[in-house]
Amino acid sequence: MSSMIENVIGGYLDSLEEREFDETFMALLRANGFTDIHFLHGAFEFGKDFIAKGVDNNVACQFCFQTKAGNIGTSDWGEVRRQIDEMRTNKIAHAAFDRNLPIRAVLVTTGRLIGGARASSQQYREYLQGLGEVDFIVWEKEDLIERMSHSPEVGLAGSSEGPLHAVLGKIDAGQMDLLELERFSRRWIASPSSTNDLWRSTVEASVIGNRLRLADRLDLACYTGLCVVRAAWASTHSTEPPDPVGLAVANIGQSIFRHYALDLWSKCVEENLKPLAFIHAHEIPTAFVTYPVRCSILMELLSLLALDKLEKGEADVDTIIDYIVAFTEHQPGVVHPISDRWAVALIPLLLLLAGTGHGDLADSVLKDVTRWVADRYEGKSFGLAGSSAGPDEEVNYLLGTPFEHVELQRRSESLISAVVLDLTAILRRPELFKLARNEFLAVEAMACVVETPDSSGQYVHKAEDASYEPNMHYDDLGAPQDGWKVAPHHHRGPASYYLDRIGRLWDHLAVSSVLRDRYYLPTCEMLLDSMRSTKTRSAS
Repeated sequence: MSSMIENVIGGYLDSLEEREFDETFMALLRANGFTDIHFLHGAFEFGKDFIAKGVDNNVACQFCFQTKAGNIGTSDWGEVRRQIDEMRTNKIAHAAFDRNLPIRAVLVTTGRLIGGARASSQQYREYLQGLGEVDFIVWEKEDLIERMSHSPEVGLAGSSEGPLHAVLGKIDAGQMDLLELERFSRRWIASPSSTNDLWRSTVEASVIGNRLRLADRLDLACYTGLCVVRAAWASTHSTEPPDPVGLAVANIGQSIFRHYALDLWSKCVEENLKPLAFIHAHEIPTAFVTYPVRCSILMELLSLLALDKLEKGEADVDTIIDYIVAFTEHQPGVVHPISDRWAVALIPLLLLLAGTGHGDLADSVLKDVTRWVADRYEGKSFGLAGSSAGPDEEVNYLLGTPFEHVELQRRSESLISAVVLDLTAILRRPELFKLARNEFLAVEAMACVVETPDSSGQYVHKAEDASYEPNMHYDDLGAPQDGWKVAPHHHRGPASYYLDRIGRLWDHLAVSSVLRDRYYLPTCEMLLDSMRSTKTRSAS
């Protein structure tokens, strides 16, 4: 965890201009036990941007700070030394400045001393020690990272913290869910002119992820990382080559996801492969509803982790894939998504199975999901709730039919049916495709699809250039060699998306997992082809 936090803080510090660091630095001083802190920067600062009282080697001292942004080279050192000289010789500062305490003069930089500046600073310190005057100290980037890593929330000082506190309160109260997390993370999307704000978002995400872990919600901690990935590309879409800040933040988001997904993986014991044991991990009777949801979440997150490891060529991925295969074979909850919110959870799982030599199991999942959906829409059933439905609505649609007090209108749309039809098409499974299409037509489970062009609208809900088709028509799927494009959205959609073209296929799956109402078929096909070609090269 520490290395991930350090990377987040390092990137955040690199993004700052000098005065942007003021609020953060004051918060950092408070977090490190300093008191009587005052900001003095201005025409009459006399070399002191901040003063504060603190303890050095068990001695109470008066600290004076001069803060700088970025690296300090030889050419900059002369001006810095002039300011430090003024700091140490001029005792005019503030009514709270205690001249009777030992003085500590601190140069703070969000970068490093480079070139001759490092040697010059050392000589300067030795010179002051020889005079018996104030002690001169330098806090460089690495020192700030170490001090901030224990309290990363100090990086949020000066920002609008109300929404963050509200979210942290919900986490502590056990009221946080994926829908709420996605809504909150929209504030992480920066305008193209202020992409450096993305760094502050990574600090906020690290705080939220840590709090979710402490609340035993590793699943939501994983999704927090995916929300950062979404924010990075929504903020920097279409820039080629990729915007360096967007690319770095996307990598941080992937690292956040990976950290918590590995933590989740460490808890995947063999006992979880037993259906009754996994069901009874939650209290009865609610466990019978939470069980399929937990199955969907676990398979989605582990499959995304495995796909990430495959992309990086990591050998230990086989153990994770073996567990995913065993879990899918033993846990019927995997093929019982309780609403359209869990439709996209099937995509990384099915792509992983089909791309790693487990095509028969992928076919079995598709058949069983088809049967499950058909049963939920047959006769007087109300169908399943939509992708934006909350837990109460999901449960009402799932269990509401027998209860007269539950007032529902039948919902004919089905994102799950669209996912099944599209994936059987991409996988070139004509018999499975025909079976699924006939079943869905028979029970009027209409495939609904959100279509987006290759624009920034693909990363957000309710984009102006997005369209919604509540009843997508599918033609017959021919032989595998005839291709898979058998529906209007197959032809209308882009041949590739921006993230496909810059080699960020995994990130596009992450966006689907955040939004829950859409997926990107060119990305799915390219990812599948990539896994198959890698497998062929390995076999040869």
